[in-house]
Amino acid sequence: MGARYDDTNPEAEKKEYIDHIEEIVQWMGWEPFKITYTSDYFQDLYDLAVELIRRGQAYVDHQTPEEIKEYREKKMNSPWRDRPIEESLKLFDEMRRGMIEEGKATLRMKQDMQSDNFNMYDLIAYRIKASLYS
Repeated sequence: MGARYDDTNPEAEKKEYIDHIEEIVQWMGWEPFKITYTSDYFQDLYDLAVELIRRGQAYVDHQTPEEIKEYREKKMNSPWRDRPIEESLKLFDEMRRGMIEEGKATLRMKQDMQSDNFNMYDLIAYRIKASLYS
């Protein structure tokens, strides 16, 4: 069994959380053959996100969390969902380079907004976090 720690939000992570998880795993008698962190794969994840945009399967959205909730409840597409691919690519690059403020844009995956599973309505794949990773 491998273990992967999601360290994508530096404001919410503490060493004590990892230590506690490791204690529980040891208590259960398990020993991971490999330990990784999501941040180990940031470039790969970024490249995959760019590919999703290029294929028309993701877009940069500017809705607030409240607007996203409202649109999801009504099973409505975001007004930004059909923006041109090149525009989303440019904006996603700007998100990465810190040119867009935290909370002003997300990258969302295009999914079925009419599905019975509301948890799958255009999931947010990337947010802007203005914190440094250690």
